[in-house]
Amino acid sequence: MATVGVSKLKKIGKKIEHAARRVFISSLQCRSGNHVLVTKTSEVLQLPANPTILFLRQDRLGDAIISTPVFTELYNKYPAGKFIVLLGENNKGIRDLLPIPCEVEVYRKKPLADMMMLRRLRKKKIDVLIDLIDNPSSTSSILTAAISAKYSVGIEKANASSYAITVPLIDRAKYHIARRIAELLRPFGIDPEHISLRPQLKDLTVKKIQGKAGIVISAGAPDRYIPVKINAEIAEAIIERGFASEVAIYFHPKDRKLAEEIINRTKNQHITLAQPSAVFSEYAKGIVSCEFIVSPDTSAIHLCSAYGIPVMGIYAPFPPELHYWTPIGVPYEMIVQYPDLGSLETSNVIHHIEKLLQTVTPKVQEAVFSE
Repeated sequence: MATVGVSKLKKIGKKIEHAARRVFISSLQCRSGNHVLVTKTSEVLQLPANPTILFLRQDRLGDAIISTPVFTELYNKYPAGKFIVLLGENNKGIRDLLPIPCEVEVYRKKPLADMMMLRRLRKKKIDVLIDLIDNPSSTSSILTAAISAKYSVGIEKANASSYAITVPLIDRAKYHIARRIAELLRPFGIDPEHISLRPQLKDLTVKKIQGKAGIVISAGAPDRYIPVKINAEIAEAIIERGFASEVAIYFHPKDRKLAEEIINRTKNQHITLAQPSAVFSEYAKGIVSCEFIVSPDTSAIHLCSAYGIPVMGIYAPFPPELHYWTPIGVPYEMIVQYPDLGSLETSNVIHHIEKLLQTVTPKVQEAVFSE
């Protein structure tokens, strides 16, 4: 009974928290619009040569990876600057792979720990806070207000009054998320039309294994998981068609049973479980060792972009107002499976892998495909 009581209290607490956040956002929306909207590239911010710049990116791993071009562009402009990245519990694993010298703080959703974190940030006297999230976020609004940087920069959205300077939210259906976020560079005099949007992560000293392919089975949401039966059939077909001589199954430790079920279904010694790791940089090393990857998970897809790995991306349908989070700067094929990934057909995946490999190594694969 005590457990039930605690559970009810937690639910009530959550409802109160969400209601308070809604009130906070509403209050921001009612403020007079006194922020500056920057629509053209102009050095609006008058900063010292060594500014302290804080990035807010307290959401998911994929979001953090696609934000790295913004990090590197600002580091290149202010090499003497001090950079801080505020991550969340879901994406703090990227800290070992961040491409610039920086400090990392973590938003933990724990009042005492977060109060101490905010106190540390306030003491650093932040010159510019940059909110990299393109959705309205009450968390970002609260953090922005609490940190009280000299300048705050965000994307024009429902909580735009949280920021001193905003940039336009460009068409979410037409433009890739990486391009939309790059708009945040305009107030620094950097034209987002003339930068590379390819994710940039720290170099990994990993040797690529010839003939090795990888299948990622874990994803950030239940509707993005490919059925075990289809994953097993894809792995077998990759070996049978000669696309690879070995297939490694990559998974989050919580999905070990799903991974083992794939192995039990295939019973092929060339299809093996990758070593599971809760350390994201170790997981990345496994991905980088492959010649190509099959994945429904966008964080793995963006790892492939960063490290030059050809990738077969498989997507559940997105809302029509959103651009798919496709790879940038690497050969890829993609399937958007309607109505959901439960209807995915192995033959279609193999067809697209064949197309991908013909693009990557047409001469090597020619003999295989002509059989």
